Formats: sequence, C-alpha cells, structure tokens
Amino acid sequence: MKVFTDRRLAVLVAGQYSPLLVQLVTGPVLARALGPTDRGYLGVALILVAVIPVFASIGTPAAARRLVAEGSDVATARSAAARSNPVIFVVTVVMSAVAVYIWFSGLSPVEVIAIFVLLALSYFGAVRMTILSLAVSEGSTNIIARYQIVGACLSGLGICSLAVLGRIDIVTVCIVYIVSQFAQFAAIVRYGRGPHRQDRRIDWTYALKSLPGQISDVLLIRVDQLLCSLFLGGHATGVYVVAFSYAFVAFPLVHSVGLRISGGKRRDELLANSVRVPLSVLFGALCFGVVWSGAAVWVVPLLFGGDYAESVPLAAILTFGVVLFSSATVNVQAAVSLGRAHLMSVIGLVAVFLEVVAVLLLGNARTVTTMAVVAVLASGVYYTLSLLVRQRSLLGVRGRTSSEGAGDESAVPASQSSERG
Repeated sequence: MKVFTDRRLAVLVAGQYSPLLVQLVTGPVLARALGPTDRGYLGVALILVAVIPVFASIGTPAAARRLVAEGSDVATARSAAARSNPVIFVVTVVMSAVAVYIWFSGLSPVEVIAIFVLLALSYFGAVRMTILSLAVSEGSTNIIARYQIVGACLSGLGICSLAVLGRIDIVTVCIVYIVSQFAQFAAIVRYGRGPHRQDRRIDWTYALKSLPGQISDVLLIRVDQLLCSLFLGGHATGVYVVAFSYAFVAFPLVHSVGLRISGGKRRDELLANSVRVPLSVLFGALCFGVVWSGAAVWVVPLLFGGDYAESVPLAAILTFGVVLFSSATVNVQAAVSLGRAHLMSVIGLVAVFLEVVAVLLLGNARTVTTMAVVAVLASGVYYTLSLLVRQRSLLGVRGRTSSEGAGDESAVPASQSSERG
C-alpha cells in the first residue's frame, strides 16, 4: 500500500511540474528560433487556446461538478454536460474566427489557417475542463496528472525535434500543439463513461453564475499580453511574452512556499495565524522577487539571446507582479476555506476590469514598460482585495465562534443551578 501511495504521489508531482520543466526548455528554443515578432504571435495564440475554452464552456464544468456533489454519479454528470457540447463547439469556432480576425489578420494565409485550426480545436479543451472537474470531485488526481504529463511530453518532444531539424515556424509549432491537444483528450476521454441516468440536467443558472469566476481566473495573469498584442503589435508582444515567461517561473516556488507557511486550511488554524501568516508570505515573496528580478540582467540574455534585450527591464518589473499574484492566491485559498469563493471571483474580475481600463486610459503613453507597470499594479490591487476579504472572513468566523462560546458558558450555570434546586 505504501508503494502504491508513493507511486501516486510521484505521478501527481510529475503532473504538476512537468509543464513548467518543459517550458523552461522549449521557451528559449522557441524564442531564439522564431524571433520576437513570431514569438509574440505564437504566445498570443497559446494564451487564446487557454482562454477561449473557458468562455465557450459557459460554466458547464462547475455545473457538472455540482451534480456529483448532489449525489449523481460521474457518468450521469458527464452525460448531462455532454448535451451542451454542440453549443460549446459553435461558440468555440465563432470565438476562434473573431480572435483570428482581431489578432492575426496580418499573417500569411497558411499561418492564419494553422492558428484558426489550433484555436477551433480548443473545443476539446472545453470538454476536457468538464472531465477534469469531475475527476477533481472524485479525487482522481492521477487523471489530472496523466493529462498534464502527456501534454508536456508531446509538446516538448515535438518542439525539440523541430529544433533539431531546423523547421521551427508558426505553422509547424501549431501542428505540434494540435497533436498535443488530441493526445491530451485521448488520455482522459474514457474517464466517467459508463451506465448513466438520462433524467439529470445541467443547472444553467448555476453554470452562468460560476462563469465569471472561471473567466477571472484565466484572464487575471494573461490579459496584459493580449492587450499588448492588440495595441503594440507582434514585436512588442514577443518581447513582453519572453519577459513574462521569465517572471512566471517565480509562481510555483512562491505559491508552494506560501502554502507551506500557511500551514493547514482548517478554520482554527486560519484563525490562529490570521495576521502573521499573510505578512510572512508577502515578505518572503517580495524578498525572492528582489533576487529574481535582479537576476534577469544575466538570465534573460543567457536563455533567450540578444534579440530580447528589451525583455530584461520588463522581466524585472513583471516579477513583482507575479510574486504579488502568487501571494494573493494563498489569501484566496484561505478565503475559499472560509466560504468566500464567490467573493474571490468578484475581486478577480474587478482587478481584470481595472487593468483593462488603465491600459485604455494610457492612450499614447502605451508602451511595453507602462503596460508592465499597470500589470503589477493590477496584481497589487488583487492582493490587497484578497487580503481584505481574507481578514474580514476571519473576523466573521472569530465573532461567530466567540458568540457560540459565550452562549455555551451562559448555559452551563443555568443547568448547574437547576440541578442544585
């Protein structure tokens, strides 16, 4: 049993870190081979592959997971969610066409077609979201790890093979990611299939209510790159994407250490460390941010080459945005444990909205530097709001606990006096 447990843990860890490790290898390879402009277009395409399925899913993953929470089996929940697949497919194709027109109309016809196919096939990403959501509800972490490992290995091997052959361009890289999407879907498609009831339906009111939270999660650290491409063009976006990829390396470390400092997620543990923990997490994150930001002067040119000299100051700036966002996620998880998940979704949307408005108001002052500063400020707003919600939630729980304790104490003397009488 211990061997089995260790094996499952190893698979889970591999699933969590394999995408990051592959990105550390393929990121510099793609940046050097494509150059800033094409790297910018490819970066935006991959961001849209992550964003479009969330919009197209129209909240189906959360609604399917709720069916399981209400007592339905996974097969029934998946069957109920699958009835919306035709709508999801149409929405995905329409959004892909609009995205290609907005962001990629200046590319060659072959490149436009390759990117459109990649975006349209993100339909499988929307379906995968439902399957993975059901796996989470059952605690089937091996399914999630399998999906992550397959995607990371195939994309990594494909890009490294193209690099050896000297055939890296937008079209060939899109083909690699298209194959990876099919393989990821094939790795998990059988999960949840089986006999099921036909009378269960998705609660669309709940699905639509959950959609804003999913949108804020996927846009919060990506919207700046989409806006950069929209207003500043491919070259500037390539410089920005490389800077962000360097800065984002800080996320898993800061997030993991932050959760470690936080300790448990039970209410009594959260109450005991209500002030010290968030301050400790923030202080540690900022200290690491100073070190990682300073290292950009040497690491970025070494990994990505001289074409990305403009990325160095951007990477130094964006690192602080990433560490603030990482620290905020620790606050978010604490607040979710205290029943404030919906409110956390709201503050995520607020941060995204403020960032978009700030970029629009910049006008002629829009540069990669000013947009990076706006992104950091948006992360700061998100952190501040998450901390306020966390502390307010803790105060509410502490107040209820105190009132319940006072009620118990007042009840004891009454019972004792009645016994004496």
